[in-house]
Formats: sequence, C-alpha cells, structure tokens
Amino acid sequence: MATVILGPRCNRRVTCDASPSNDRAESALAANPLDSYNMVGASKRFINPATYTFSLAAYATFDGGQSWTEAAALTLPPGAIGTSDPAVAWDDAGNAYLVALPFGAGLAIIGICVYKSTDGGRSWGPPLLIHSSSGDDKQWADGDGSATSPYKGNVYAAWDNGSSLAFARTTDHGSTWKGIKIAGVDQPAGTALPGIGDSFSPEIAIAHDGTVYITWIAGLEIKFVKSTNGGDSFTAAAVVVSGITTLNSSLPAPHGFPNLPGGTFRVDTFSTCCTGLGNNVAVAWADYREGVSRIYYRHSINGGSSWVGVGSGQPLLTGAAASPAGKHDFHPQLMNTPSGEIGCTFYEFGPAGGGEFPLRLIDVILAVSTNNGSSFPNRVTVTESPWDPTVDAPTDEYGNTFIGDYFGLAASPLGFFPFWTDTRTGVQEIFTTRISVHPADLYIRDSSSDIGNVPSPGFHWEAPDLIVRQQADGDVHFVNQDVMPGQDNYVYGRVTNAGPNDGKNVKLAVTVGNYPSLEALPGAEFRYPQDWYQGDWNTAALQANHTFLGESAGITVHNGATKILGPLVWPAAEIPAPHTWHPCLLAEVRSDNDDSAGGTFGCDISADPNPCAYGSYFWGNNNVCQRNISYAAVHAKAATRISLPFIVGSVWSTAQFLEVIVDKGCELADVPMTLHMEPMGDPQGEPCCEPGEIVFTDKCRVIVRVGECDAGEITATPGTVWRPICPPSKVSPPVESCHGGERTGREWRLTQRRASVGFAVAAGELRKMTLSFTSPTTLQTAARPLIQIYQRNDHRVITGSVMLEIRVA
Repeated sequence: MATVILGPRCNRRVTCDASPSNDRAESALAANPLDSYNMVGASKRFINPATYTFSLAAYATFDGGQSWTEAAALTLPPGAIGTSDPAVAWDDAGNAYLVALPFGAGLAIIGICVYKSTDGGRSWGPPLLIHSSSGDDKQWADGDGSATSPYKGNVYAAWDNGSSLAFARTTDHGSTWKGIKIAGVDQPAGTALPGIGDSFSPEIAIAHDGTVYITWIAGLEIKFVKSTNGGDSFTAAAVVVSGITTLNSSLPAPHGFPNLPGGTFRVDTFSTCCTGLGNNVAVAWADYREGVSRIYYRHSINGGSSWVGVGSGQPLLTGAAASPAGKHDFHPQLMNTPSGEIGCTFYEFGPAGGGEFPLRLIDVILAVSTNNGSSFPNRVTVTESPWDPTVDAPTDEYGNTFIGDYFGLAASPLGFFPFWTDTRTGVQEIFTTRISVHPADLYIRDSSSDIGNVPSPGFHWEAPDLIVRQQADGDVHFVNQDVMPGQDNYVYGRVTNAGPNDGKNVKLAVTVGNYPSLEALPGAEFRYPQDWYQGDWNTAALQANHTFLGESAGITVHNGATKILGPLVWPAAEIPAPHTWHPCLLAEVRSDNDDSAGGTFGCDISADPNPCAYGSYFWGNNNVCQRNISYAAVHAKAATRISLPFIVGSVWSTAQFLEVIVDKGCELADVPMTLHMEPMGDPQGEPCCEPGEIVFTDKCRVIVRVGECDAGEITATPGTVWRPICPPSKVSPPVESCHGGERTGREWRLTQRRASVGFAVAAGELRKMTLSFTSPTTLQTAARPLIQIYQRNDHRVITGSVMLEIRVA
C-alpha cells in the first residue's frame, strides 16, 4: 500500500520572541495560488498576557515555509486599540488579504476591517473598514483561485453580527467590498443573509467550479448555505447534521468557556468545512458524545443536496487511526489541496509520559482523505514533541488561559501546512511544517559517495550531479565543461529518488549566487534557503548579489530512479569575461511532494545555533548543492602570476570569528602564497542612524514599558519630537590566529602546505580575500593541480569553500 503521508516532518519556527509578553496564539494561514512557496499567516500577538492585551501580527514566507518574516505592525483603524480573530485569503492576482476584528477600549468591537498586501505579505496597506457593528465577531475569509471557476479572483468574507450571518465580497481585487444582491442591486458589505438568525462562527469553502459554501454552528445543529453565482445570492439554510454533542453543552465552564478535563484553556465546538473534487463537501466539528472530545464529520457527494451516513455524524478516525483513550481531540480544521486530497488537523490533549501525575500536553495531528472525504485512514503526528499549554499562557477577560480558539491550516500543490501555537521554547510561539501527500525523498549529490543522507559525506564540493555544458547536450554527455563566455551555456542537474513514492513535478532551480554586484567573486559561504530563493532577497542590494536562471520543466521521477533535469539556459549576457568570472552555482531539486531534506524528521542541519537565524549549508540539505570551482590557465614550464579574489562571511551569518584554511595540494605545496584581506560593504546596506522621528501633535502621556514593567513615562506637549540616538558602529575586536604562515602588514604569507588564518568579524559581515602566487615552471602539460580553500566559523564548522583548478596547457 502506498505511503500517503509521513510525520512528524521538520517543525519550522515562524516567530522568535524572547519576551514572554509577546505570546502568539489563534492563527490563520493561506497559500498564494500563483506561487505555492509564498504563504501569509497571522495570529494574535500579545503585549501583556496578564491583562489580555493584544493585536494581530502578520507573517510571510517565500520559500515554502522554511523561513519567515514578520511584517511591520498593522495600522489600526481610528478608535481601535487592537485587532483580533485573523482570517487570511488570496485573490488570483497575488494580492493577500487579512480580515480583522478591530476593537476599542474595554474590548468594544468596532466592526470588520480588511488589510491588503501587494508584495506577498511583506507589508500591508492601511485598514479598510467594510462594516461597523458592535455585534461583529468570528470572521472567516477565502479566495477563489480556481482556473475553472467563472468567479476566479473573488474574495469572500463571512462573520457573525449577533446571531445574523454577515457576508461581504470583493470582485475587483479589494478596491471595493459589497454584500449580496437584493432585487438585482448590490447591498453594502456585511448585509446579513436573509432568514438566518442562529449563526455562530461561520466558515467558507470554495469548490473548483466557484460554488461558495458557508457552514456554521446553530445550537446542536450545523447548517449551511451555498452560492452558485459568485455571492450574488445564497440558498436557504439547510441542516448538515443534527443532534451533535457540543463541548459547551457537556463540559464545565467555570469562567464562561468550557475547559477539558485536566485543562484550564478555553475550548468550544466550531464547524469547519472544505470541498474535494466535483461536488464533494466535508464538514467536521469537535463532539463530546463519547465522554471524551472527538472529531466527528459528515460529507456530501452532491454539493449538499444530501449527506452520507447517520444524521448526527460519524467519527473522523476509526480503527488503527483512532485516538488513544483518555486523549481529547479538538479545534479541527479542514482544508483541501488543488488535486482534491482533504486534510483535517487538530489538537490532541491528554497525559503524556508515565508517573503518578503525568503532564497533560498537546500534540498536533493531521489526518488525510484521498477519496473526497469518504474516509480518513491516514494519520500522523505533526509535532516533533508535545507542548505544554500551561507554559506562558495568557489569561482571557473571563479568567481562562488561552491557546487560541482555532489554529491555521493551508494546502497547496506542495501539501498541507499546519500552523499552530507551541510552547517548546518556553514562550507561546507559532510553528509550522510541510506534510506532502504521497511523499518522495529526492536528492542531488554533493559528492560521489553521497546517498542522500545529511551531512553529505566525502568531498562536499565535488558536485557530481551539477554540470555546465557549452551546448545543449547534457542529457547525453553529463560531463562538466568550463563556462564559455560570449555564448549561451546550459546547466543540467541529476536527481535520484529514494522513495517511497514517485516524485511529482520535479524541477531543477539554479541561481548564480555571486553576480552581478559581488564582482563575480566566488563566495565561501552560502545559506539555504536565503541564497536560493528570489523571495528571500528582500533588499535591492541582495537582489543584485544573485541571478536566478530559472526552473526546468517539471517531470515525474519514479521511485528508485535517477533522472537528468534541464537544460536551464545561462544567457551569454550574464557571463562576464573569464578573468573576472568565478561562478557560484546554487542548485535545488524542487518537487510537489518532497517534504524531506534528508535528516531526522526530514529536517536539514541548522547552520546556526541561534534558532532565530534559520538556515542550513548545502551539505546539510539533500535537495541542494553548489558548484564553486574557479579555473586558471597557465603554460607548462612558464611562471604565471595568479590572483584569486574571493568572499568570506555571509550576510545571514551570526558568526563572530572566521578561519580561512588553504590547502595547496601536493604539486603546489612548496609554492609561496600570500593571502590578503580587505573589508566589503554590507550587501544589506548600512544601518540608518536616523530611521525617522515621532512628532507629538497634541498633549499626551506615553508609558514606557519594558517587559511587563512600566519603566517610566513621557509627558509630551504639542510639537515635542522624539528622535533615536545613532548607536556607535560595531568594530570587530582585533583577534587573530595564524597557523602555517605569518602576518606581514595587511596580508599573510602561507609557508606550509596547509595553512589557516583567523580573524574576528561582526554578524553578517563580508570580507574580500585574495590568494596570490606564481605558478612554478615544473608543472607538466595536462596537469590539474587543485587548491582548496575552506571557511570555518566560530563553532569550528566548515561552512563553505572555494576551489581553484590550475589547467596547464
């Protein structure tokens, strides 16, 4: 039987807060329909958990959830002191939307507002208030990105206004929002759907044909409506399921919300829905009829005309996939991939470990259906280890601890992405992971002895699976050639599939990591994914450091097979003269169903002990490799002066000390060499001493808070100006080391075959090094002496290398 999902897969940290005041909970996530590697998420970000003070924060990834950036604080609408209940969606033009619930003092609800991002979630425009009501709550949003939908590009939102079901949509990429039509006339955004007076926490799902479904909890029933005309009108409310046992009808609620046995955090029963292929629809909820919280569901094969099974629903998980006794399953979230698989993620809470008083912890679980929701036999644990909901938990306005009323799940061709709260760091943070459907483990080798494990063994920089050809014949002659300037060149990669399934839509992506702005100098350190993904080059300077050559056409690579990918054209205009050109090719094998980098839980090997500085080196991730070999042509029996400039350091690195190790090789062991060093400008740009100022236009009082303590206050009069103080520039301490050589002025003379020099650097600092020597007259024709240069950081980890091959003519 084919493996459908594997877990746990590598858990990625989205947020990185050292302060326990900045808890994160109640999250949402959505994938860009134009770029599966770009997702936006949002969550509550607490300012003071003890007083339940928070607002929403937004996050974005451009590399498939491997690294994340947090957007600047969202602008608040007039009168608001915060926003709540995140919902995110995309349109068909790559615009992202964050639908929020702004509130004023005393948590007084203002209404519903919408933020829009046009740059993939890096930044967000001002809020647009689309509805004003103190009864607004529990909003949801979804976008129609289906190529087969006549309403492609529409974005829909629904929420409670008291017990009414409010609805809004945009059909012009967010310029305006409107409600349903009545008598052929568009109504204002937030106009209630007629005949509904029992709505609680509606959720939207959109089918491939553009049909819009909305479900909600109605007492002990779940109801739904649907629209087949892009939201102009909806059907009358109909019952999906009746006779459910909700958590709030079964559990004690000492502080207004139900608490599970052994827990103090608030829970409730909410409905979640999604569509499969065709007219398949699934609805799920948390149910307490078994005396323990379980996920129940119901599905329809005809668009809701009828529903399969008993009228009160059936357990989502049965048999081998059923949850253990004594564990409570809650907060389910359904989502479907474009190919129709349906995933349901949820929290599982209960005793973990042995002893008389075991801790009660939470795991994240994912179950997947590959038959349009008829069954969910495929179950995995998402979390690498369970987390403790009592750690650093905020307290809501009623006295319950808070982990969120829901958490996020996105789906794309790459698989499922749960997006949850976790306390493994001692602080409530947001984590995510990628779980592919029918996964495959594809790898591209760093050495001839590489079999896909990490770290890759042997001579890492051999790159036997990445070549450049001067003509488009690499599928027949897979042998690397020197780059030929003045003409197009062609890049090929070779990939192997270690299984357990066929690799789908497998592509080779290639970046030149040191062109054009880095003077085409070879670099000794590159950081994955930041140097590999265009979306991670978030400044003009970083963009100028890299040239993306593109992706090859996607193919299927069968389980156990090896295939050649390419060619990718390397245009002649992007190949400078040979005397300045030392290409650093950064390659990656990308696939719709490869969720493994080769390590434990499919993880790669972290390049930095700082968990907030995520990244790996190419030898720590089996999906990537790099070719970084420079050539120098000399004549036999003729002395030739050779200088090799190269770069050490990385803008992504936090290292404070670097070593450069030079191995001359046997044939050049006795050749005197010098190593010269000089600083380079910071590709991320010099820090601005005066980023701005705060001008107080009216009399006001400002509280200065450090952590949870009020450290002071500012009493400002009109015209008061606050400006930041420019910090002194960082100066690296004069710490150096030298072995196998000696310092002479601004350079080192390397007297031994293997020599090393070390020096202090600032985090993110680059240095330009130049290795110079004169080739001896003893070199024989056709000889290929190789000089190997390695960079090692302050953890004594080899982070990269530069190779210089001497070609004797």
